[in-house]
Amino acid sequence: MASFTVGEEVLYQGRRYVISTAPAQPPYRYRLVATTPPGARMVWARAEDLHKIEAYTRPHDDTQCI
Repeated sequence: MASFTVGEEVLYQGRRYVISTAPAQPPYRYRLVATTPPGARMVWARAEDLHKIEAYTRPHDDTQCI
């Protein structure tokens, strides 16, 4: 199971959120917040339902054209 920290951006149900509360002990439910055109959105999610944003964590060679 992946670990997550407060302030980390994650994907939940295909949308980008930021973790605003992370529990210190079970049950591990995270409070997620996001901005939307109508206003702020807040949801609770289990760790197994969250996905790290791979664009930030997967290495890639972006200097090939230099």
